[in-house]
Amino acid sequence: MTHLSPFRRGAAVLVSAGLLCGVLGSGVAAAAPPGAVHSPYKGRVTAASRLALRAGPGTNYRVVGSLHHGEVVGIRCKTNGRNIHGNPHWYKIHEGRFAWAWASARYIRSIGETPRWCREGHRRI
Repeated sequence: MTHLSPFRRGAAVLVSAGLLCGVLGSGVAAAAPPGAVHSPYKGRVTAASRLALRAGPGTNYRVVGSLHHGEVVGIRCKTNGRNIHGNPHWYKIHEGRFAWAWASARYIRSIGETPRWCREGHRRI
């Protein structure tokens, strides 16, 4: 067994701990980039130009932002609201810039699983 001075032993422990953190923490370091969608449901905007985001599930609510054609957004859930061209569903958007805004499902195509129904109803923002 090799005997190390207290200084070298401490340095060896720090280097080992650093390597261990680097290996174990690599999953954390690979986290999604800022602005990434963190939601169980996703959708792609199909509106021809911009899609208005609203404070509630209907055109009678104020506009709080907009999304561009082709943008992928996180969707929290869906609810019934004002009917837009035969589609009464509205999605609660769950995305950094517009967390909890609403958009007509008429202009968002689901990617993968269809969003669940909102349990708590809608909340104005």
